[in-house]
Amino acid sequence: MNKVLPIMMAMALTAPLSLSAMQIASANLTSANITSDAPKTNSDATVVVGSATKPKFTAHSAKEMSKADDAAADAANSANVLLKKRLHGLQQYQAAFKQTVTDAQGNIVHEAQGTLTMMRPNKLRWETTFPDETLLIADGEAVWNIDTFVEQVTIISQDQAIKDNPIVLLTANDDETWDSFVISKLDDAKASSTLEQYQIVPKSTDGQIKSLTLGFNSDGILSTLDMLDAQDQTSALVFSKQDLDFAIDTAKDNLFSVDVPQSYIIDDQR
Repeated sequence: MNKVLPIMMAMALTAPLSLSAMQIASANLTSANITSDAPKTNSDATVVVGSATKPKFTAHSAKEMSKADDAAADAANSANVLLKKRLHGLQQYQAAFKQTVTDAQGNIVHEAQGTLTMMRPNKLRWETTFPDETLLIADGEAVWNIDTFVEQVTIISQDQAIKDNPIVLLTANDDETWDSFVISKLDDAKASSTLEQYQIVPKSTDGQIKSLTLGFNSDGILSTLDMLDAQDQTSALVFSKQDLDFAIDTAKDNLFSVDVPQSYIIDDQR
């Protein structure tokens, strides 16, 4: 998430013209040829011209269209399986990050640095050290946004915070959640780097995030995260010092729990 909202909150597919629609269009064109006021010196010729403009649909062409649909479905399923495999290796993940937020014109509107810690399922800790110290914790049920500068904590339901947000796939395991998104593996022509990249697009258009692109290095470790929001702002994160095997003692470290000081104002929106 950008400064306005940290990371948790922060294929347009064009269907081919249907067979029936093309047949109607063809029939209208043929009718126009037959009823035209232009001189008809040869009625047979007119019929030939009209019939020549009709697209021919055969069992073979229908089969080819079916093969294309099947290939697209196979590609989507393959991307889904591959990304699940990559993220399955992130049972726990901790890394330093640098974040750059740009607007639709490419202007930088915010920069930040900090640490991201995740643990599957559904736990996340986002902590910035620059330009301000902020802390956001998702404990599996609620998201706690702690602003130490104004001494305030905002609490919202985690389900609501990440609804239709592809960021949820970083820590979610269930098929129902995964089925809410379209996943594609970017080929070399579309990828913006040498990383193995996957684009995640919500099936619903009601959310605040249009797409999420994850980049994995040659060791299969998450290295970049680019998120495009509904205002066409892009939040680009570059990770370093990734650690997949750090010790977690939640009882001692309180990585994913919150102890709110009594002096803080609590805005509970759950």
